Amino acid sequence: MGGDSTPVDILIVDDEPRNLTVLETVLDDPSYRIIRAESAEEALLALIANEFALLILDIQMPGMSGFELAQMIRKRKRNAQVPIIFLTAYYNEDQHVLEGYNTGAVDYLHKPVNPVVLRSKVSVFVQLYRKNLECGLANRSLLAEVANRRRSEENLRELNESLEQRVIERTVALRDNESRLRYAANAAGLTYVEVDFQGAAVRTAENFRHVMGIPPPPDEPADFSSIMRLLLGRVVPEDAARVQEALGKLPEGKPVVKVDYRLVGDDQRERWIQSELSVEFNSSGEPLKTYLTNLDITDRKAAQEQLRMSEERFRQLADAMPQMVWTARPDGYLDYYNARWHEFTGFGAEGCGHITHWEPILHPDDMKGCYDAWAGSVEKGEAYLVEYRLWDRRGQRYCWHLGRALPVRDKEAKIIKWIGTCTDIDDQKRTEADLRRTNQALEQFAFAASHDLQEPLRNVAIYSELLEQHFDGKLNEEGTMFLGLIMEGSRRMGHLVSGLLEYTRSGDIDSQPAIADAEKVLEQVMKNLHRAIQESQATITHDILPSVSMNTIHLEQLLQNLIGNALKYKKDEEPARVHISAILQNNEWHFSVRDNGIGIAANFLSTIFGVFKRLHATREKYSGTGIGLAICHRIVETYGGRIWVESEPGEGSVFHFTIRVPEQV
Repeated sequence: MGGDSTPVDILIVDDEPRNLTVLETVLDDPSYRIIRAESAEEALLALIANEFALLILDIQMPGMSGFELAQMIRKRKRNAQVPIIFLTAYYNEDQHVLEGYNTGAVDYLHKPVNPVVLRSKVSVFVQLYRKNLECGLANRSLLAEVANRRRSEENLRELNESLEQRVIERTVALRDNESRLRYAANAAGLTYVEVDFQGAAVRTAENFRHVMGIPPPPDEPADFSSIMRLLLGRVVPEDAARVQEALGKLPEGKPVVKVDYRLVGDDQRERWIQSELSVEFNSSGEPLKTYLTNLDITDRKAAQEQLRMSEERFRQLADAMPQMVWTARPDGYLDYYNARWHEFTGFGAEGCGHITHWEPILHPDDMKGCYDAWAGSVEKGEAYLVEYRLWDRRGQRYCWHLGRALPVRDKEAKIIKWIGTCTDIDDQKRTEADLRRTNQALEQFAFAASHDLQEPLRNVAIYSELLEQHFDGKLNEEGTMFLGLIMEGSRRMGHLVSGLLEYTRSGDIDSQPAIADAEKVLEQVMKNLHRAIQESQATITHDILPSVSMNTIHLEQLLQNLIGNALKYKKDEEPARVHISAILQNNEWHFSVRDNGIGIAANFLSTIFGVFKRLHATREKYSGTGIGLAICHRIVETYGGRIWVESEPGEGSVFHFTIRVPEQV
């Protein structure tokens, strides 16, 4: 209703149909859509289902008077601002006029009404309503523009931060490349000394001092002992004996020895050096050549120490946690449990090993699922998530736990460790069980309440029919009208009670829903709607439809409501045409039900899925309870899907809903 070409709704209320007809004639205008109500109750139902620009209300009505109805309307937040014009032929005193304005009326007219005056006043209020709508649209547009600008500014800020971070990362990368080139020039921290005893020559790498921190051996005749003394003279005392022991193995005939040790350079900095010494002997056992490689492993040793300290801190942190924490090797072998685990299970160090070692504390019904899930996670390198029951030796009962484990990967994305937890979710599981029992009790209550309500409604309907038969032709026009209202009200109330019960049950699904064949379900729906299809001369077509993870009854409710609506809201001048299709998108089935009906105004597209949301007055030819689409919405949301509609007035509608495809286990 955003422009002048779209009719606005005006509600006229009078218990005399003749008066309503007069008002409709006076207000006959293509820009108005006049909705009639012959009682305060009908007016309230119309106000629930529609949005009105103006309410023209007769004061003197049976049951609830116009003043009382106006007071109720002003109490409802949604309708509190609807302008009300009172019409009356009896309440002409000043005190009555004052009472009308006190109840929230904007005008007070006496019958017979001057048509020109009434049309003029209605036109003013309609124009005011349109201006308010235009202001609302302008405000929303302005807010959207402000939000877009803020998002643009935020995107620009994030882009600048990203660029700055890239510059920093590139700078660091360039420095690292320069450092790597420098290390490459120095043989990556690797140096060597070669001694040729026969040629009395010593050859040393250029980076010897850089790596070792000490001057290279003199380039002069040297023997094996002098070289060893030079090396041992710089080794820290704590490592000297170990180096001497390794070197002592050479005269025993071992051509290669390897040893790690600490060495103090001229700069007084302590270095970790890994040396590998190979010696070539002659047949008499005398050394001919020796080749000594030295690698600076200070950083590696520091990293190993840091890793050891980190693991120690991790174990201390894990022991302080209330959760049970464990770790495993890449192959799934469990190699560590925290103190909470040992406290809960009573296991000692023998608990390490394969996960099947949990058998004494794992519930028998949960063993296979627990073991298979862990084996699958280790094999695929995917996160481990499973629920199982563990025996609580203190409480002497099984308690539900959530088992979770994530792989820790190195820079090459290779798994180097698993870190897992067992979180106590027993209270949550018991609460869920209590909720399920409560929901079942509520459903039973809803069923019982529906049954109890249907019984008196049936009595009202039966006795109304008996009255109609018994007094056929004896009641005056007013009595016949009252009896018709009673019968119509009882029928509508019965439909509402049945609809509410269906709505309550629509959210009830099994934990493992069945697979519904949409082709067979549609075939059954067409049988159910056979009479409506014939009456509307409808043509219903469909593409190849899939099988979906949903209870058959719920898919049947969905399709029957959507197709039934398409048949109900058909155009008068042409037969109904309905087409059903489904495509697989983003791991979900996307269904669409397309019709050529009367269509829906844009401002109602987001509200029609609510309970009792109707776009037409109760007494119009489009009957119903306003619950069908609410049931569809609840079913689709229960299965984790979405439902929406695309439509334009006079151009038909397309209802869409999605159903997720379950993940393959």
